[in-house]
Amino acid sequence: MINRSLKYDPQDPVAPGGTLCEAIDYLKISPAELAQITHTTVSYVEGVLDGTAAVTNNFAEGLTKIMKVPADFWLRYDAEYWRLKASEEQRGRKSI
Repeated sequence: MINRSLKYDPQDPVAPGGTLCEAIDYLKISPAELAQITHTTVSYVEGVLDGTAAVTNNFAEGLTKIMKVPADFWLRYDAEYWRLKASEEQRGRKSI
């Protein structure tokens, strides 16, 4: 029996907004409707979708109700995105 532990370790930051865009397209929900359902603003939802705004606890909980995906998934995904983005920016500064 082979017992291997595989870990997903992306090297490039991928914003949760990309996955979220695909999900709301599939569900036929507009950013405005998502904002209303999650009790946020349209500008905040658009920021999450384009990777410029962080996923908050309240937003993640709202996504759970719509998509049946645990809030901690969105929060971990978002935290990893921002960690990789900061790391990438730091590497870019070191190479200058």
